[in-house]
Amino acid sequence: MLYETLALAYEEIEKTSGTLEKTRVFSELLEKANPSEIDKIIALTIAKLHPDWTGEPEIGIAEKMAVQVVAAAASVRESVVKKKLREIGDIGAVAEFLLEEGAQASLFAEDLTVQLVYDTLDAISKITGSGSSKDKTAKLVGLLSDSSPLEAKYILRTITGQLRLGLGYMGVMDSLSLAYTGSREARSIIEKAFNVCSDLAAVALILATEGIDATNAIKTAVGRPIRMMAAKKLSDSTEIIEKAGPEVLVEYKYDGERVQAHKNGDNVVLFSRRQEVITEQYPDVGELVRAQIKAETCVLEGECVAIDLETGRSRPFQELMRRRRKTSIDEMRETVPVAVYFFDILYYEGKDVTHLPMRKRRELLEKTVLRNKRVSLTEGEFTSDPERLDDIFTNALDAGHEGVIAKAVHENSSYQAGSRSWLWIKLKASYQEGMADSVDLVVVGAFFGRGKRTGVYGAILASVYDEDTDTFPAVCKIGTGFTDDMLNEFKERLDEHKLEAKSPKVVSDMEAEVWFEPEEVIEVLGDEITISPTHPAGKDQIREGGLAIRFPRFTGRWRDDKDARQATSVHELVELFDQQRSRGQET
Repeated sequence: MLYETLALAYEEIEKTSGTLEKTRVFSELLEKANPSEIDKIIALTIAKLHPDWTGEPEIGIAEKMAVQVVAAAASVRESVVKKKLREIGDIGAVAEFLLEEGAQASLFAEDLTVQLVYDTLDAISKITGSGSSKDKTAKLVGLLSDSSPLEAKYILRTITGQLRLGLGYMGVMDSLSLAYTGSREARSIIEKAFNVCSDLAAVALILATEGIDATNAIKTAVGRPIRMMAAKKLSDSTEIIEKAGPEVLVEYKYDGERVQAHKNGDNVVLFSRRQEVITEQYPDVGELVRAQIKAETCVLEGECVAIDLETGRSRPFQELMRRRRKTSIDEMRETVPVAVYFFDILYYEGKDVTHLPMRKRRELLEKTVLRNKRVSLTEGEFTSDPERLDDIFTNALDAGHEGVIAKAVHENSSYQAGSRSWLWIKLKASYQEGMADSVDLVVVGAFFGRGKRTGVYGAILASVYDEDTDTFPAVCKIGTGFTDDMLNEFKERLDEHKLEAKSPKVVSDMEAEVWFEPEEVIEVLGDEITISPTHPAGKDQIREGGLAIRFPRFTGRWRDDKDARQATSVHELVELFDQQRSRGQET
């Protein structure tokens, strides 16, 4: 397929309103493609050449380099590109405009194919070492010299992760279902396959070349991360029992990093919630898994927690995050020792066990884990009594933990990879007062500090994630409760993601003084969720307007274990708002 064909489809999708119409347009593009190149089309469309867990480098071109590439390709000064970028706010549109103005618009060296664009970007991503920036820039300029202005627009958007099609992962899966089965009904099969293998491009290739039955046959495998199951959140124990009961397993919720441990003999690989390989950051955890897990092959999930070896008590999450820095690993394992509390088993001795009910998985887990001071199961208890659930919750808090998570144990309580359902429900201390939930928000903008805050950012603009449109609509401006250390850390972290103009992925009616690529995730508490005339989050789902968080405050916790797409979603925010309204009506 010519890359121009893909670019024209992108252009049509971008101009089309409505998710159903967007998926129809993309499905028609997929039908035109050779089945053998579907994985490349999907990879380019989700702007991810390889899944994170493969360890393969991503293209990941920063805006600064993109500006240099456009300037060189269009034979203009970088200042011209920056000025136009501030006006338009989209590096792809800037490239299209400047190349249309220049002679390059009619001097194509060769037709670009999807395969060639993919291979070129993949090769560029692998360039490392001294002078790598110069070499990458040169290769990208060479690619643009073979591009039409329209093709250049989407190449630049792809390499900066700003394709702005309004077609998220779910829309892509709908399109695949429509293209290869004739309806959207097979989306659930495609999604299930993606959830257990964490590689949408690979799933698409199997679907296109082998059909829906082969896609349905994709199973869990050791060494390939499973997308983690997530919990809903409630603040009332009786309601939790009603939703997940009649009996539930109530486990302590530890303040640590969730890990998925894959064991194949002596080979152990650890994956984070973001599906990154973190084995090197936790070599001691790998040793503990080898020594304390009896199964030859298995996949376990647990919470990795920083501990005080003398008292046995857990230490704060932010201390644990020091282990994620890729320097002084040996020193860090001594300074920040960890314990692992396993809570689920997904694969055991060659068999996928995610279909088993929670009670049976817990029993299998108990047989598989040899416990000691550093390795154990989450502390848990079966109950059908809301009062007992509250007692366990209090005990968890007294022990220094975050709260509890109640899990259904009935016959249909399978492990639902990649989903957030009422089978697991969190009850945490923060849900008992003020806003019914802490939220994980993406920092997208900032405002300069004044007076004592001169030189740092005095306030930040934060957003939730809209998985339907793959955008980040703003939900609040946070300007209070910061310590000096927090403000300094904001400046240090956020400046790495500074942009010349607002990211096309960010939706905000408020104009920040500085814009950032949506990358950093923080935990935020507030008094309540309110209807807002200012912020657009949930605007298409709430009749009265968008949603905002009233009196938001940063908890001090950076969610380094989550990427931006794992932040609180618009759907979750709306759900929390509805729960809040229900509680208000009851009182």
